[in-house]
Amino acid sequence: MRKERMAIDNESEKLGLGIDLGTANLLVFLEKKGIIFNEPSVIAFDRESGKIVAAGEDAHRMLGKVHSKISVVKPLRNGVISDMRAAKELLSYVLRKVENLTEKDLSKSTSVICCPSEVTKSERDGMIDLAEKMNIPDVFIEEEIKSGALGAGVDIFKSKGVMVVDIGGGTTDVGVISFGDIVLSRSIRMAGNYMDDEIAKFIKKTRSVEISELTAERCKMELADLNPNAKHVIGKFAGRDMVKGVPKWVELSNEEVRKVMEPVFEEIVKLIAAVLKDTSPELSADIFQNGILVTGGGALVSGIEDFIKERIKVPVTVVSNPLTCVAEGSKYLLKNRSDYLINPLQL
Repeated sequence: MRKERMAIDNESEKLGLGIDLGTANLLVFLEKKGIIFNEPSVIAFDRESGKIVAAGEDAHRMLGKVHSKISVVKPLRNGVISDMRAAKELLSYVLRKVENLTEKDLSKSTSVICCPSEVTKSERDGMIDLAEKMNIPDVFIEEEIKSGALGAGVDIFKSKGVMVVDIGGGTTDVGVISFGDIVLSRSIRMAGNYMDDEIAKFIKKTRSVEISELTAERCKMELADLNPNAKHVIGKFAGRDMVKGVPKWVELSNEEVRKVMEPVFEEIVKLIAAVLKDTSPELSADIFQNGILVTGGGALVSGIEDFIKERIKVPVTVVSNPLTCVAEGSKYLLKNRSDYLINPLQL
């Protein structure tokens, strides 16, 4: 991690922070620097002293492996903050360690926090409260699908409608954007973490073996393929025998993982169809011509483009930067904090 000092000599100069506060990963964008942090949204504390033991990737590797004196926490659940203290400590730790930013620096900052489409007002208020607890005076909330489209290089300020499907860790968001803002959006809490849980349940049911959260995620990353004609692949994973209570290896094929994941992606397709049903004919014509953009970690599942295209009959494209486009799009939102909706030509 870099520790070079960010000097803010001019009192009027504002520090721009873009925060993609994801269930699975935390990404932080800093103006003039780019993405300074892209690691799992996990933090570990010493239970007795309350001090931070690890954060990000280091804390993620500790899941399920620590003793009773250490608490490993995921501050977000289903795209919203579930543990305010842990979220604040994680963000503060990142900004302090990576860029050596102090509360004084943050008091002269503007921040955009990207969130799922259908978060409630109280959940949005929680994100604003998080920024205030970090001494950030100017904060605004934007939806991930808008920031993701900007980060993918889409000019959302044209009159043509754009559909974005963001498959994250906690939620899947589907939205239609036109003239610089979201016309219609829907969200379901079925995404990457839900897929991991389903894989773990499948192995538990069919093999009588219990696997960890990290192992389930590895199963998905190594074997997930929605292409029915994919080459047969078998992976070997370790878990605990539920009958004997001893460690045990299990073999899992990509066909089995596909059967587990297909119902989840069918629900995502239903969500896309529901949004299209409520979209105006003019925007529907644009989407049919321009296609659907897929972002988020779920976009990396092999065969997803054909899976959605075959069912919706609309061209589908996975963006070139599905994991980072939301954070990268925050720079445009920060740049046009006050006027990008009024004068979109300035973007």
